[in-house]
Amino acid sequence: MTHPAPQRLTPPDISLRAITKLASPIFIANVAIVGGGTVDTIMAGHLGADHLAAIAVGLASVIMVFMGLVGILQGMSPLAGHHFGGRRYEKIGFELSQCLWLAAFLSIIGIALMCWTDLWMELSQAQGEVRRMATEYILISALGLPPSLFGRAFVSLNAAVSRPKVTMYVSLANLALKVPLNAVFMYGWLGFEPMGGAGAAVSSMILSWIALFAYIIIWKKDSYYDKMRCSRFYGPQLRAMWEQLKIGVPIGLSTFFEVSSFTLMAIFISRFGPVDVSAHQIVANVTSLCYMIALSIGIACTVLVSQCLGAGYAEVAEKATRRCLILATSLALIVAFSLYFGRGAILALYTSDETVIKIAYSLILFGVFYHVFDALQCVGAFALRGYRVTFWPMVIYGVLLWCVGLFGGYYMAFYGGPFGRPLQAYGFWGMTATGLFLAGSCLATMALFVARVKTKESLA
Repeated sequence: MTHPAPQRLTPPDISLRAITKLASPIFIANVAIVGGGTVDTIMAGHLGADHLAAIAVGLASVIMVFMGLVGILQGMSPLAGHHFGGRRYEKIGFELSQCLWLAAFLSIIGIALMCWTDLWMELSQAQGEVRRMATEYILISALGLPPSLFGRAFVSLNAAVSRPKVTMYVSLANLALKVPLNAVFMYGWLGFEPMGGAGAAVSSMILSWIALFAYIIIWKKDSYYDKMRCSRFYGPQLRAMWEQLKIGVPIGLSTFFEVSSFTLMAIFISRFGPVDVSAHQIVANVTSLCYMIALSIGIACTVLVSQCLGAGYAEVAEKATRRCLILATSLALIVAFSLYFGRGAILALYTSDETVIKIAYSLILFGVFYHVFDALQCVGAFALRGYRVTFWPMVIYGVLLWCVGLFGGYYMAFYGGPFGRPLQAYGFWGMTATGLFLAGSCLATMALFVARVKTKESLA
């Protein structure tokens, strides 16, 4: 008796329309998340340079810990994407359960690091009110770390199973609540004691818990996830957790190198005084918002590549990689021109301090220069994650963003090198732009090479 050959799975749609449809809610969600930091920056900026400097130092310290740990949890995303593409839905819930266990263990590490406030204050050499508010900001943020990490596990899952709108709606709701909650704790509305810059951390912590509860309820009640939920409770499974860690740890280190190259800049620049670090914080926030476009395309690229590979279509995964790189580059060029010609109006939204605006007006030109290459490194790295290639991107980030960007920037900022005098904030931004230029060139080339190799292997 003969049996019919098993029907081949169909690959996901990788048209520009499909990429845009997937990336758009991810973009809105990411803008909403970063928008919380924008709200903090704007509201603190109108309280004065000390409050803005405190948020710059506190947020830099918190993000450095948080993003490094979040990167480790992203090891689940390509695994869940492979299962989704291969129609192995029952394994997705299991991967989520193991990711949540990892989040619990990582929370312990993260809280310990964040409570070591003397380390962050010594790095920044913050003094007086800036030191006090920044310390409060970090300690309060530590209470919000566990729900933030647990929530990010659901964020990774939603993207992997082509359900990013869930994250978008939750993030938009959080952003809508951010302004009134900030006003309560920063300005002392409703009879609360005004906390200034440190009050922004209280609102963020509360919103992290609200978001986590929303994700849990949606996961439990939405029928879309019925076929993905586990039929029983799973404790920590070392083998499954190790599979996620093999992918996630290099991603976490890559994320740490990328994010800390900017956050440590803020900490070191704070040594030059509140005005310099305020200008840096504003420009960093503007460029971060611009980066969200490339990040959303990058996450979409990871999802599509992993789903294509899970369905057995390496050649379609290669086409998806190319299209995502082209789309990100095109949009980055538009953003760079817009940033250049509109920088005056943009900076005026953040502060009325003419000295801060003058410095920021010059610093933002570095962002204009490196933005296209920042987009290339982002999408290239995320494409490689879909192929489960994470070690060499980690090495590239470490060498180019830390050795060239951060350490080179430190030397230029404090010693000046061939320029003969310390360049202060300009030294950091100049070397960071150089590092991102090189990283973008390397990672985009590597992504295209790996995609081509995988296609040849599948057709051999």
